[in-house]
Amino acid sequence: MRLRAQFETLEVSELIWFLRADESLRVRDLIVASDMNEFAQIDSDMKPRPRWKLLVWIEGILVLLWGGLKMVPGIEEKGAGGAVDLLLVLLVFVVALIWLLLLSGLRWKVRLIGAAVMLALLGLVKMDGHTGSFFPQFSWRWTKESAKAMPEVTGTVAKEGTLISTEGAEHFARFLGAEMKNWVSGALLPEGWSNSKPKELWRKQIGEGWSAFSVAGEFAYTLEQRGEQETTICYELRTGDVVWVHGEDVRFEESMGDDGPRSTPTVVDGKVFSYGATGILNCLDARTGELIWGKDVLVELGQQVPTWAKSCSPLVVDGKVIVTLGKEAEKNLAAFNISNGELVWRAGDYSSSYASPVVATLAGKRQIVAIQQKSVDGYEIESGEILWSFPIGNPQGNCASPLILEDTVITSSGYGYGTHRIKITPMAEGEGFGAEEMWHSRKLKSKFANMVVKDGGVYGLNEGRLVCLNLEDGSLRWRGSNFGHGQLLGVGDHMIVQTENGGISIVEISPEEEKIVGEFDALEHRTWNNPVLAGRILLVRNDREAIAFEFLR
Repeated sequence: MRLRAQFETLEVSELIWFLRADESLRVRDLIVASDMNEFAQIDSDMKPRPRWKLLVWIEGILVLLWGGLKMVPGIEEKGAGGAVDLLLVLLVFVVALIWLLLLSGLRWKVRLIGAAVMLALLGLVKMDGHTGSFFPQFSWRWTKESAKAMPEVTGTVAKEGTLISTEGAEHFARFLGAEMKNWVSGALLPEGWSNSKPKELWRKQIGEGWSAFSVAGEFAYTLEQRGEQETTICYELRTGDVVWVHGEDVRFEESMGDDGPRSTPTVVDGKVFSYGATGILNCLDARTGELIWGKDVLVELGQQVPTWAKSCSPLVVDGKVIVTLGKEAEKNLAAFNISNGELVWRAGDYSSSYASPVVATLAGKRQIVAIQQKSVDGYEIESGEILWSFPIGNPQGNCASPLILEDTVITSSGYGYGTHRIKITPMAEGEGFGAEEMWHSRKLKSKFANMVVKDGGVYGLNEGRLVCLNLEDGSLRWRGSNFGHGQLLGVGDHMIVQTENGGISIVEISPEEEKIVGEFDALEHRTWNNPVLAGRILLVRNDREAIAFEFLR
């Protein structure tokens, strides 16, 4: 009775605090029935209310700060937009978690359950590589990964004595095509191909890596990582059946660029030359896959594997196979005899880039042109002697191969650097060649993608956005859509744009404006591999899947 008397002297609002401290039935029984309506109303008014406005305000401020950072020219110029996007995602998640646990005003039971759900969802996803702008890609932990096991050999090996053809529009026997211009005529394509969806011939799971296909005859060749083996694989072009596989017990792994080989095989005179991620150079029979010779050139020549692996596609010219080497600067371009793999010469003054050398005739001299980490140079084919050198000043990863137009070289690099057009001229008799800059533009910074030069324009992906520069002075003609860090291939008067997220766009080549004339779905994940067109057949792949399309009449 004494306890009841004490409680009857309390105001109802005071009694509520006792209830919150002790919700036992004994205390509840002390409430006078006549006070229950007043008690219920006050208790309802005093229940905690979620502070949703606080969360919205904080997250809104973060979004505004993010938008301001994205407008800073230097951010996009240096390709760091993805890093800013990632910072926003992390801050939004962390702020939401802090708000939920400390500032939300919700009951503790709700707070803890909400935090557990947020962390559980975080645990259901995995990081699945990065885009070219450094933004991580995520996928569910149960998502199917690229092929691990060696594929079953199901194709038909070419008959004994069959010539594996490489000449003509129906072939694409080396990286960037027969003329190494990243452009093909498209002479065998049907009329209206650019705005019609092609027929899918086959689609199959494929091993890891960023190699493209080379097509010779009825066969397509590429490099893949299959578990612990780095493989050179030959497929039947029209069926996707595996013809032969050559494996090496080596695996390259790297978190930013992901795992597997990067270069594209070269097919010449019935032989396939492949260059693996760690520097294994093989010469294989194009018909059977039999090893003719092979060597670990980086180990043999005392070089280290570059940070993002070897991505140089072999250049075969005048009885030599030429590749860039590793991290060390001295003599970083090497030529090997195509018959037995013996070293012919070494040259160069800078560490290797991630681009591939090309053969060209400049100022009347047939030569090799290679871009390294700090310069682009011309080399004598027979001896490796440096004919000319031009400093590009970019210490980062140069990936786009040089393009040749008449007596000029066009190079482009990402990370804020830009595009050069360089004029090569003969000096006085016996004094070699000169290299003079015609123009330099930061309006096109091609990080991964190779460019297309056509009809007075230089076309490329400027940190993912398609742009056109004036060939004569490097000025910006137009700035188009953002395709991400994908790839381009010139086809007649059009370009095939393989977007970073796997789709295909067909763009008419025009110095006046961007003209997208066709689009269709293809791959479904990050795609850095170059598309290949052999006759009417378009081959695309990434690090987990390959597709063959045919443009029909």
